[in-house]
Amino acid sequence: MPRRRRRWPWLLATLALLLIAGLLHTGWPFMAYPVTELQISRPAPLPAERIQVPVAGIAEVDITPPIGIPKFGYSAWARPADGFRTRLRARAFYLHAPDSTPLALVTLDLGAGSRVLHSRVAELIAARTDVPAHGLSLLATHTHSGPGQYLDSDFYNVFGSDSPGFDPQLAEFLSQQIADAVIQAFEGRRAARVATGQSEVRGFTRNRSLAAWARNPGAQDRDDDGADALRAINPRLTMLRIDLEADDGRYYPAGALTSFSIHGTVIPAFTRPWHADVWAWLGRDVALGIAADHETPFVPVHGAYQATHGDNSPAWVRGQRGDREARRIGEGLAGHALQLFNRLGDQLDDTLRTAVASRELDLLALPEAERHGLCSRAIVGAATAGAAEGDEVFPISWLPYLQHGWPRRVFTDGCHSEKQWMLSGLQRLLPASRFPHRPLLQIVQVNDMVLVALPWEVTLESGNRLREAVTAELPRGAWQVEISSVANGYVGYATTPEEYSLQYYEGGHTLYGPGTLAFLTAASQQLARDLVTHGDIDEVGGPWHYRLRSRDYWPQTDLPVASRSVAAPPVFVPADGPGEAHWRFRFHGEHPAHLDLTQPLLSIEADHGNGWQPFYRHGVREDDQGSQLRLRWLDNTATGADYAVHWYDPPAPSPAVRFRIRIEGEPVLFSPAF
Repeated sequence: MPRRRRRWPWLLATLALLLIAGLLHTGWPFMAYPVTELQISRPAPLPAERIQVPVAGIAEVDITPPIGIPKFGYSAWARPADGFRTRLRARAFYLHAPDSTPLALVTLDLGAGSRVLHSRVAELIAARTDVPAHGLSLLATHTHSGPGQYLDSDFYNVFGSDSPGFDPQLAEFLSQQIADAVIQAFEGRRAARVATGQSEVRGFTRNRSLAAWARNPGAQDRDDDGADALRAINPRLTMLRIDLEADDGRYYPAGALTSFSIHGTVIPAFTRPWHADVWAWLGRDVALGIAADHETPFVPVHGAYQATHGDNSPAWVRGQRGDREARRIGEGLAGHALQLFNRLGDQLDDTLRTAVASRELDLLALPEAERHGLCSRAIVGAATAGAAEGDEVFPISWLPYLQHGWPRRVFTDGCHSEKQWMLSGLQRLLPASRFPHRPLLQIVQVNDMVLVALPWEVTLESGNRLREAVTAELPRGAWQVEISSVANGYVGYATTPEEYSLQYYEGGHTLYGPGTLAFLTAASQQLARDLVTHGDIDEVGGPWHYRLRSRDYWPQTDLPVASRSVAAPPVFVPADGPGEAHWRFRFHGEHPAHLDLTQPLLSIEADHGNGWQPFYRHGVREDDQGSQLRLRWLDNTATGADYAVHWYDPPAPSPAVRFRIRIEGEPVLFSPAF
């Protein structure tokens, strides 16, 4: 009889080769990419003015990056940007109370804050404002359709997007734009009145990891019909309203700063355009509503940012996830926020009390007494690769160990306890210093509102415990304490130990183990105690030094700026499932390197028989500052690139009106009429 070949050696060899290939692919950026060293100084800001009344200033700046930059949030499932559906914004709020440290609170349509951005913005604004580094807060919306490659750790610059590496030019672009917003807010400062308040909003969010949440004491997963998921959320909408004194000596509404707990994930993975997600409508619609409801000489600005959103996702209708659901949820939240804004008009006060405590820590150098169970190094859990509920990818998200709810059941006596390690012990080959380990913790007081700004994604129950602990350190009174996730940097998640034990996505992504919440609680309590006892705390360090593995994604070309021309006339595309009905127009244009997406580009004009005029819908001009017009890059050409413009939700056809798409430039390009 012929001898049967043994196939298992070949199988083992194949698996070994796959493992080696995977390790090389994973480790290549850490071994081969060049290192960019950033030396960022900390110059003294301008001397704070001696003022007798509170002053404030508000400004909004576009931070939309160019086409081709990788996006942060969906990791390997993300796709580089091919244009925009909504612009990304930085909204700066300058606050200066008499005898207090000037503050700049900035909301960003980004996936997270960054110590690189915080350090560089502090450096840039010092010569032109009186805001010190410890008075600067970068608060993020956590949209998953914003750029990556600007963070302060190699780990997230490599694995947070579908392409690896820190992009120095992107980081500098963002820093300059954010700094411009702060400078404009400072230079536009006026006497101010403020009011703070909260309301509860339900029905737009759900708990995506209900089984993990139900492990917390006092929680109970009672049914399977989704009702508990809608209840296990943070419903608080917390707002700071600001009115400014106009030239006539009267005070008028100027803007508001609002926190809410909702992941920026209605726009799913694999989508291409820049998009602020639900925050686009929450930000812009409130500003438009203020302008419509009040006769104000100011252009209102509404900045919204994350609260305790770690396990709180948007409650999109199953099968309808996308732009229409993002609009529905965003507009719904904006309606509630506008109601709160108008209600706060009766509570405006010209008394402003502010205080700030900022402390940078090194998680790798903390003494044992200050760790409170925090692990000595970060480890990524296998559940992270399985993705969060709603973002699973077949078959990866259903594999053993990668699937959520697959904790380690033996050998759990190590610091990371139930966490299944991604790549097992091989993960230790990546030095601990490549993970985020220098977080900035902040506590900001504005009258009775206390903001605890942390660079972690904080779950609902973790936030409840943090809020209670910080409140206990404050003087007796009616405080409105809120936790802001992903502020000033990014260090993964913070779950409760009970949630961590089940190893859903949030637990697997709690990098420093089940002691993370205990550490954050103790550190936040101490910071609040120091603020109450000693006044402002300035421990942000500086000058700053960063060493990051880098790669250039910013588009470049040697081509001259190409003239624009029509490629194809507009065609109507009917709605298809969650896809929206729209007109599509194609044109030839310049290379993406020549296209500045921070400037107005697209608008609609209408001809009712008396010539072409800008088209307005409900009193608002139809242009690319909203959400109805999308720019889409199609392909590069020998002279530049081909693009498409999509106009969504157009009016019903009428023989009495013609439309055309206007594209700004020298000269202006118009589409054929349709």
